[in-house]
Amino acid sequence: MNESIKLLSGHGKTALSYEIIPVGRDFLILLTGGDAHIGCTAIGDDGRLCSYTPKSHKDDALAIPLAKKVSETFRCVCTVVAGFHLDDITRKEIIEVVANSQKGMVLVLKLLQNRLIRLSNSDTD
Repeated sequence: MNESIKLLSGHGKTALSYEIIPVGRDFLILLTGGDAHIGCTAIGDDGRLCSYTPKSHKDDALAIPLAKKVSETFRCVCTVVAGFHLDDITRKEIIEVVANSQKGMVLVLKLLQNRLIRLSNSDTD
């Protein structure tokens, strides 16, 4: 079984934590921050997408773009379970969370690309 990969985007109250779990050629990504919970589950399948967001949650803004981009980029199934909550969040903090999610997506894509390069190189050794 492949081990999970953990990374952090941002710092302080608006930081986002990513745990990436390889499942065969697919990926399960847990994306949390603040008071962690399950606020959205998004599944990307080679660019196609379905999601579920419980009533009053807005975590789809974090989960959907990541599931879609990973599935399109790596032609795989990617499930993202996301939950971020911060009591009395300010507009500035929302902007920081969005920026951290965009930076986090770039980090995840680079990390997965490097992992796939290492795996393909080990196949030729």
